[in-house]
Amino acid sequence: MGTAHHGKQFFGGLRAAALALALALVMTGCGAKPVEVDPTPYLTVEFAGMSGEGTASWTFDGDGFAASCGDGVKDAAGLAACVNGSLDKAEGLSNGDTVTFQWACDADTAKTTHNAILAPENATFTVEGLDEWVSALDQIGQADWDTMAAAGEDALRQREGEGILSADCLGGYMLVRTDFSSEMVDVHNMLYVAYKVQARLPDNSVQPYYAAVGFSDLVRHGDGSVETTGDYGFMAYGNIDIQVGGDYYNFTGFYSLDEMNTECIDGYSGMYTVESNVTEA
Repeated sequence: MGTAHHGKQFFGGLRAAALALALALVMTGCGAKPVEVDPTPYLTVEFAGMSGEGTASWTFDGDGFAASCGDGVKDAAGLAACVNGSLDKAEGLSNGDTVTFQWACDADTAKTTHNAILAPENATFTVEGLDEWVSALDQIGQADWDTMAAAGEDALRQREGEGILSADCLGGYMLVRTDFSSEMVDVHNMLYVAYKVQARLPDNSVQPYYAAVGFSDLVRHGDGSVETTGDYGFMAYGNIDIQVGGDYYNFTGFYSLDEMNTECIDGYSGMYTVESNVTEA
C-alpha cells in the first residue's frame, strides 16, 4: 500500500510539471510576438549647395533608434543595422523641390533575429535653405541693403575724391542674367546702387550729377542674408566733363536720371532682366 501511495504522488507530480511546462510555453509564445518599431523619427535629410545645383544627404541615428525599441526587441543595436534606404533624387535640387526617402529595410532578419517588425512608410521632404542667386530687389533685407549702399558710397568717394559733398541713395537696379551665350558678361546678377551726387568744384560751385555703383553675383543664403560674391565698387559707365577756368574736371556719372536709366536698363537688354526702384530724391 505504501508503494502505491508513493506512485500516485509521483504521477501527480509529473502531471503538475507538464501543466507548468505547458503554461510556460504559452506564456513564452505570447512574449515572442514581434514588436512594431518605426525608424522614421531617427532619419535626418539635409540639403546643401546652390539652388538649382543643390545636393541632399541622409543620416540615421542608430543609437537613438536602438534606445527607443524597448525590452521586447532582441539586440536593438543589431536591429539598427537592418535599417537602410535611399533618396529618389540627391542632385540638381532647387528650393521648393521635394525628395522622397525610400526605405529598404531587412524585414526578415528584423523579425526572425530581433523579434521586430520594420515597415516604415516612405518619407517626403521639401528642399529648403539652399543658397540662391538674388533675382529680385525684395530679396535684399534692409540691413544688407544699408550695408551695400554705404559700401557703394565709400567706393564712389574713393574714386571721385574729396570734392564729393554728398551722395544720396535713390534706390537700385537689379539685373538678372538670362542669356549666357555671350562671353561679354558672365556674372549671374548685378546690383547697381544709384546716387544723386553733389560735387564741389575748385571755384566753390556745386555740380549735381547721378552715379551708380555696382555689385555682382549676389547670393542669398539660407538664413536670408545677402552676400556679394563677385566684384563690387565698379561704376556704371558715364562721363561728365566740366571746365572751370582753364582746367577740366571729370566725374563718372550722368547729367540726368534718364541718362542713367538708359545706361543701367537699356544697356543690358537681351542678356539681363532689369528691375528698378530708383526714384528722384
